[in-house]
Amino acid sequence: MQYARLLATVAIAGFAASAASADTIATFADPAPSNPPFLFTFNGSTLSGSWALGGLTLQTPVLAAPDYANATFNMAPVAVTGLVAPGTFSMGPGSVNFFDAFSNPLLTISFSGGLLNSANFGSSDFIGENVVFSGPILGGNILSNEAFAFSFANQVGNASAFTATSSFTSSATIPAPGAFALVGLGGLAAFRRRR
Repeated sequence: MQYARLLATVAIAGFAASAASADTIATFADPAPSNPPFLFTFNGSTLSGSWALGGLTLQTPVLAAPDYANATFNMAPVAVTGLVAPGTFSMGPGSVNFFDAFSNPLLTISFSGGLLNSANFGSSDFIGENVVFSGPILGGNILSNEAFAFSFANQVGNASAFTATSSFTSSATIPAPGAFALVGLGGLAAFRRRR
């Protein structure tokens, strides 16, 4: 009987875990191909980016927050920490900050490191590691161990020094509605049977 209760609790917890899914938190398309928001220079050992002009719409597909027209962002220079392979660099920690059209903070994405692939101009990207989302559009929640990526296009230069336009996407694992409730009910049922 004890084994059956434990098995039922594990099954409910497994269902709840599988009910969680990675959803897009925030995304934007390239706002203006003629004004590249990113500059990468291996000689200077940094990747930096920002967008302060109009035209960028920050979309928030799964959040209660609306989409934000004329949003801006900045990413202070992130240091290159090593060469993984020709055109692929390990990167240090940093953060990306998004603001609405009135410079009010929306979203901060912090990361402990990342990987910059600039070897293939058609598919270059920067992917963060150990990503944490915070900010007003999350309603006070902090989401850890998530993902984001900048995908570069229209690169001018070479693999060790280029400017590029970019699109952006980010995702987080958000528990499905009721998933935590099922775990709670399973625990309550096991507790009641013990009595």
